[in-house]
Amino acid sequence: MEKLFGLPLNDLMIALIIVFGIGVLVMSVLALRNRVVFRMGARNVPRRRAQTMLIVMGLMLATLLFSASFATGDTVTNSIRMDALTNLGRVDMSVQSETTDSTGRRARFDEDTFITVQLALAGVPEVDGVAPLLTAQAPVLNPATLLSDPVVNVLGMNPFHMEGFDDLVDADGNALPLSNLGPGEVLISAATAEETGATTGSEVSTFFGAQPTQLTVAGVYESGGNPAGPNSMVLPLAMLQELTGAEGQVTSVIISNAGGPLEGADHTDTVTAAIEPALQGTDLEVRPLKQDALNEADAVGSSFATIFLVFAQFSIATGILLIFLIFVMLAAERKRELGIARAIGMQRGHVVRLFAFEGALYALIAAAVGSVLGVAVGWGMVSIMAVAFQELEFELAYTFNWRTLVIAYTLGMAVTFIVVLISSWRVSRLNIVRAVRDIPEPRSGGRRNLRGLILAVLLPVLGAFLAFVGLQEEQAGLYMLGTSLVIIGVPLLLLRFGLNERLAYTIAGVALVAWWLTPADVMEPITGEMQQGIELFFLSGIMIVLGGVWAVMYNSDLLLKAIILVFGRVRGLTPVLKIAVSHPMQNRFRTGVTVAMFSLVVFTLMVMAFIIHAIAGVFEDTERLSGGFDVSGSASYLNPIEDIRAALQKPDGVSLEDFVAIAALSNNPVNLVQDGTGNEPVDFVIRGVDAGYTEAVTYGFVTMAEEYTSDEEVWQALHNEPDTVVVANYLVPSRTDFDFGDVPPEFQLEGFFRSDPLPEVHVVAQDPLSGTERRLRVIGVTEELAFYGAPVMASQATVDSFVDSPMPPLSFMFRTVPGVDAEAAAQALETRFLANGMQTAVLEEEIRSNAATSLMLNNLLQGFMALGLVVGIAALGVIAARSVVERRQQIGMMRALGFQKGMVQLSFLIESSFIALVGIGLGIALGAGLAPQIVNEISREVEGARLIVPWTNIILVVVVAYGAALLTTFLPARQASRIYPAEALRYE
Repeated sequence: MEKLFGLPLNDLMIALIIVFGIGVLVMSVLALRNRVVFRMGARNVPRRRAQTMLIVMGLMLATLLFSASFATGDTVTNSIRMDALTNLGRVDMSVQSETTDSTGRRARFDEDTFITVQLALAGVPEVDGVAPLLTAQAPVLNPATLLSDPVVNVLGMNPFHMEGFDDLVDADGNALPLSNLGPGEVLISAATAEETGATTGSEVSTFFGAQPTQLTVAGVYESGGNPAGPNSMVLPLAMLQELTGAEGQVTSVIISNAGGPLEGADHTDTVTAAIEPALQGTDLEVRPLKQDALNEADAVGSSFATIFLVFAQFSIATGILLIFLIFVMLAAERKRELGIARAIGMQRGHVVRLFAFEGALYALIAAAVGSVLGVAVGWGMVSIMAVAFQELEFELAYTFNWRTLVIAYTLGMAVTFIVVLISSWRVSRLNIVRAVRDIPEPRSGGRRNLRGLILAVLLPVLGAFLAFVGLQEEQAGLYMLGTSLVIIGVPLLLLRFGLNERLAYTIAGVALVAWWLTPADVMEPITGEMQQGIELFFLSGIMIVLGGVWAVMYNSDLLLKAIILVFGRVRGLTPVLKIAVSHPMQNRFRTGVTVAMFSLVVFTLMVMAFIIHAIAGVFEDTERLSGGFDVSGSASYLNPIEDIRAALQKPDGVSLEDFVAIAALSNNPVNLVQDGTGNEPVDFVIRGVDAGYTEAVTYGFVTMAEEYTSDEEVWQALHNEPDTVVVANYLVPSRTDFDFGDVPPEFQLEGFFRSDPLPEVHVVAQDPLSGTERRLRVIGVTEELAFYGAPVMASQATVDSFVDSPMPPLSFMFRTVPGVDAEAAAQALETRFLANGMQTAVLEEEIRSNAATSLMLNNLLQGFMALGLVVGIAALGVIAARSVVERRQQIGMMRALGFQKGMVQLSFLIESSFIALVGIGLGIALGAGLAPQIVNEISREVEGARLIVPWTNIILVVVVAYGAALLTTFLPARQASRIYPAEALRYE
């Protein structure tokens, strides 16, 4: 992984190390100059080990999330890199034609070009080897076993120019030189040998055309068949040229750079500069194969890390709340001590440093613990992902990089310490007399009141400005943030002019929740459709939870009365219940922050659960996702099936009567640009479809040209009307864009959105061989569920009209007759068209497999987000531990009045239960309230998405979160119950 959020990791690491070093240096200098203050702060760390452990557990979460996300990104990056290096070996670069032939593959060129490249690189120390290469794909059949491998990558190599490239090596480590091959002898990979059951000496049939070619397996290699996939065959270049009719031609000139398989990519720029002058005036180009593969691996790995970090932002937000809570509680615990210290001469700055020193020590420990635990959590996440990726035949190997570990530590430390400084500044504002007497601080007045008034005025003004900008720019995030600030600011402004505090916060809270839960259908007539991104999800969580917590906490007396009314009739429980529930309400800020922590995490888990269940319901309709087809197939370009319907006329294991519909599809390379935009054309592919496809496909359209009234009319028009195309939905921008981390398509239409009526839009397609151009009209945008559609589709007649050498149909879709088994039909098709390299897939099985993989990854993401509950649980533990200390005398009075040990313990457990259950219940209620809107937005583009209540997720969250909360507070509750009355009452 080389980048994060677009920033190079090396630069990010250096910047964080510098910031970290400056911070350590400054704190060290301050500690040396304020040794007494430093000792006062440092001595608090080991004084209460249990409390310190809880504080560290809460503070480490941000670092743990960073570390686990980076470890996941490093693993994906390294695994893709290893896969690319396995397939490329020591092949670092290649010289290839810029144009494509009639099959859509890179055009062949004169073998003598190899000499030109070789001479250009002569004497270049960064180059180890140069060799000509001819590639092809062909099916291989073993007549002895009747087993076949339908797609084998065939490499034709010159045995006299392979120095500097990988040797072909068998399972015993012995080299298999190409120069030892006799006439008709080839070498095959271990994967192909396993597929066909072939061994050394086996006779195999390879189809480079309609007739088979008999070849003898001279050896089986485990490694070295590069650049190719695992299923490959190697033979002398002259032999493959003869078999494919490409005498004197090659498809590329491969280059091996100096260094190992990975280091060779470092010389890409130098070698490219040496070759390009020799290629001027030709249609050849230099392709940095290995560097491109490594860049793609880095991009995918960074995307995975970004996804996890984006969804971890809620947990990080709860961690920030916990830091504030911890230092507010520490200040409350030491209020009298700090007041005495201030009375004998300690300045406010000393108090800030005191807490900053203590917080820095906590942060240093927490960041170290979080980094290490993050590596372990990352390993667990990768283990789950590995199971999911096995379905895609991709192997993950866990990896973490020391560089990302350093970034996780320093970033976690920086985030934690910044919040510590802000918290330290806040708690330093205390009145000396009130602190010594340990009585509450009065409401601020004077200058502070003036500052509060200015802030209360600026808040709605800023909100109105942001809302106006959001409307003008059609940005939902800015608009909703602005309106939320107005909703918050107006009641707070009225509070300064005498409005009751309870009424002000209740109005603000209820209005916030109501505003965010207002259905989009109600707002759109006023605001119009606006663009939305992932930031709206984060903003909605913060605002809805803030409003919900305000509404609950400032009406807690009503909640208390309801609880007493329901449970107060239980004998002996009333006094315990009143004390347990009333104490959290007396410390509204502390309780509110803890409730907000639980609510925020549970809210996100609930919303994610609703989204996952809505999408999972869509995957159940496999017939719709497949477009109404049951089996897909593909054939080799060396031996295409010109007319598959005619070929199936004669029954032979499978026949035309087994299918209701058969579609033949061709993929034709073109240069494509949207007409009138002035953009540069890009290399693209137009799929040509026949009547068998347009008459049978069931995919719908999110938008279509105004003269059409149904999906069927659009498909009929595509077949009957020349120069028309339909495009995939991802080639049209959406107002709702949550595709963060995804690589945008190379070509995308401009000027409208998917949800808009389709305007008059044309694209210009150019045949790269002849230069012939055709202006094509876009008449439809396919729905999100068109999984097996193509980016751009036109009728085969339209393609034939401007492409001089249209591709033969190499892809096929089949709809079976009711009662015909799709899997049996797929196997029969492979057997029937083995010579054509037919590969088939049963679409229902493929869709279910992909759905299972997607569900597993989504559940993993949910589990990762659930780590935020650790913060809430830690907060409860800190509160419980603190309550035992600050209420010691109260506990003594309770015991003296007749409260038994069990009653005291029960009181503390009920108190924790009250806070946890209010937070969990509020999170579930708010998440369930917002989920219908989100699912409704999804259903606009993904028809079939529906609201499903995730009861299993709800029960699991309640049980796990509540159980863990009770477990965390059990020890402090037990400690409180063991306090003796006499000891507690004389406690100072």
